[in-house]
Amino acid sequence: MWLAVAYIFPAVLLVGFSLTQTLFTNHCVLVFIPYFVGMALGNMFNASKKLHWVLVPIMPLLTYSVIVFAFIYPPVFYPFGEIVDEPLQNDELQVAQNVDYEIEMVHEDAWWNDSRIVAIRTRNDSVFYRAAYRMCRVESNIDSTQWLPLNSEKASNVVESLKNSIEKYEQEYYSDEVWDGYSLRVSLKDYKRKISRRLDLSNASALGLRGAMAIEKMVLDLIPPREIFTTLSYDEVAEKCNEPRNAFADSVMLDRQNNTDLEQVKDSKQKDSLELNNSEEK
Repeated sequence: MWLAVAYIFPAVLLVGFSLTQTLFTNHCVLVFIPYFVGMALGNMFNASKKLHWVLVPIMPLLTYSVIVFAFIYPPVFYPFGEIVDEPLQNDELQVAQNVDYEIEMVHEDAWWNDSRIVAIRTRNDSVFYRAAYRMCRVESNIDSTQWLPLNSEKASNVVESLKNSIEKYEQEYYSDEVWDGYSLRVSLKDYKRKISRRLDLSNASALGLRGAMAIEKMVLDLIPPREIFTTLSYDEVAEKCNEPRNAFADSVMLDRQNNTDLEQVKDSKQKDSLELNNSEEK
């Protein structure tokens, strides 16, 4: 029995090796570790104890999991997004105009296009907002938009909850990578406390981060649907925004081709001149 237990460990490991063959080229020595562990357990094995029989299938799987996740697949967690806390500058305080606090939200695609921007201000019991849209990656034009009263009591409650959530938000961590997605940025300027907080919560829903997703939900409740700003689809917006970049890339390629052609002409002329000189010398 101890011999059987001893060989179960490397057998299970080798099956795992075959499934993840690209990761074990430098870890073959790990096969022998469970073998000696199995020998030690085998010497302690007592056929009359039911617990020992339960350990026979459990221990190989447990050992394999420990080795894989502790040595080969170490879980690496990265801080999610960005949190920036800093004091408000004097020029920001001067334009506050007795405002209690201001929240600005920006929702856009992974290339910073198709941007919906909403800013909200509270003064005493009054709430004001302004919204803007930019199709392609340019500077925000929300400053040219007028402030309008937010008369919805439900929306006002969402604004207050959003402020509290932004203030209490703590760093979250993730272990997956998102190669494409969307961008979500939120900023809070508390003019009474003279501090500001900026959060980058991009791709929170793709990573399943609860704190960031809760803030994202409130932001989406306050941002108007994109259909209010544009009738173009996401693909059409991406195509329009890529046109200048594509034109620039084409011009660069054309310049390179022209330079290559000029170099070839120069080389051809120099070669002809050299051959002519050689023939004259002869």
